[in-house]
Amino acid sequence: MRTTGIIMAGGKSSRMGKNKALLKIGEKTVIEHIAAELEKTVTDLMIVTNTIEDYHFLNLPMVEDEWKGMGPLAGIHAGLKASKTDKNLVVACDMPFVSSKLGEILLGFLDDFDAAVPNISEQLHPLFAAYRKNVHQEISHSLQKQELRIRQFFQKINTKIVLEEDLQMLHFPYQDHHFFNMNHPEEFEEALKLANGYPKESRDLS
Repeated sequence: MRTTGIIMAGGKSSRMGKNKALLKIGEKTVIEHIAAELEKTVTDLMIVTNTIEDYHFLNLPMVEDEWKGMGPLAGIHAGLKASKTDKNLVVACDMPFVSSKLGEILLGFLDDFDAAVPNISEQLHPLFAAYRKNVHQEISHSLQKQELRIRQFFQKINTKIVLEEDLQMLHFPYQDHHFFNMNHPEEFEEALKLANGYPKESRDLS
């Protein structure tokens, strides 16, 4: 079955002061690392961005938000609507250490649910989550009503909240860095340190 990885690159990176997706860890940009990791799990990739010229070098399909200035929910809507597959994995562009194995697990939950969203240490991760394509229709209704809170939207569909216990039962040894995201310059510095500290066999960041 074909699946799509949707990389969300629509944010303004105002707190970082520069485009987070294009920061380099090793010889590659963060978004290149994410794309390479997702390719281990999904068959198709696309980028949701309102600055398409920034990402031509990736040679990947790109789509802009239909609902401009309406936050992450609008980006998820754009990606799902443009997707050609039923199952989709949405990942933010500032998560350099995403796990393809975890992505595969989340996609598997879509056999029974409309969305699968990790909740780790009481923090929800809607931008490292799996969604069925047809969810974009319900998102459209939320956007029309200016209901932009993702938590509120999850109550409208059949959502699987994936807890730490679920991952333990599936024998997936998740790590905190799988959910690490960068918003501030000091977090990018932390990402560089994390990358340098990883064993070569677990993460190739050359």
